[in-house]
Amino acid sequence: MIDLLKIERNKKILIFVIPILLLIFIIYAMIPFISALFGTIILFAIFLPVYNWLTKKLKMHKILAAWIIIILSLLVVILPMVFLIQGLIDQMTILPSQISKIGNLEEKLNQNLAINISLDEQAIVNEIVPLISKSLGSILSNAISVFASLFLMYFLLYYLLLNSDYFFEIIKSKSPYNEESSKHLVKKFMQITYATIIGTFFIGIIQGGLLAISFYMVGIPNALFWGFIGVILSFIPIIGPPIIWIPAAIILFISENTKGAIIILIFGIILSNIDNILRPILNKKFGKIHPVVSIIGLFIGITQFGFVGIFVGPLIVAYFIILWKIYKEESK
Repeated sequence: MIDLLKIERNKKILIFVIPILLLIFIIYAMIPFISALFGTIILFAIFLPVYNWLTKKLKMHKILAAWIIIILSLLVVILPMVFLIQGLIDQMTILPSQISKIGNLEEKLNQNLAINISLDEQAIVNEIVPLISKSLGSILSNAISVFASLFLMYFLLYYLLLNSDYFFEIIKSKSPYNEESSKHLVKKFMQITYATIIGTFFIGIIQGGLLAISFYMVGIPNALFWGFIGVILSFIPIIGPPIIWIPAAIILFISENTKGAIIILIFGIILSNIDNILRPILNKKFGKIHPVVSIIGLFIGITQFGFVGIFVGPLIVAYFIILWKIYKEESK
């Protein structure tokens, strides 16, 4: 009788342990694709209002509306990646002609600053070319992983859109917080996502656009590529696009292209102050994210998720702060 009880007890333990072990394995296997999960949440938050507009205002079928959102979001995600790769390739093709100008720059620096600067052109080529090649090689070598992440992201996004109402009901019903806190949690999550992605991206597009226009006006090659880099840098507080336009203005000034340097300087001051004008408006509408949160999130995101971490990192830190605040309110 005792042996039978032990056997029955062991069966119950196995029934509990086996699913737990499988769950641990699934979580471990999903770690490389965690960025895809966060990407799904970001795209879902961004495009949900558009999906609701299509299905509720235009009375469009849910499946058709979901496919329209998939196509739109694909353009938003894939086109910048293609543009970045193409820009890196273009930079490699024009690199020899740009390096040849270093000798002239060296001479101008020595004349204007009355110092003896020696720039090794070949050493610069030997440093820059492997760096660009490594970036391209990393992108191409991870093509399968990127494709798998994109497939998973859009697969999840499709079913999240189709079952968005059910998804929010699950969050409310399974949430450990009370009903009021759960509604507040969902609302703040959406606001923070909009503030981080839509708000910052909107400012970044303006800054990058002005940067590209100024570079094009003074004849700097690949102006659109540098504008795109300016959009990415706009997500980084304090540093931002000035890290591009200030050296460009200095180089033009030293090269005695005073007109070009002034144009870059004027555009640079304007685009750098746009953030101070638009940011308070966007913060009032969507919610404020402290610069410290952005900086910490960027370091966490980039080290853990790579390029996607520029967007994901600040969101994770912001979500943690929201959950902590709600916990303190609940504990009262």
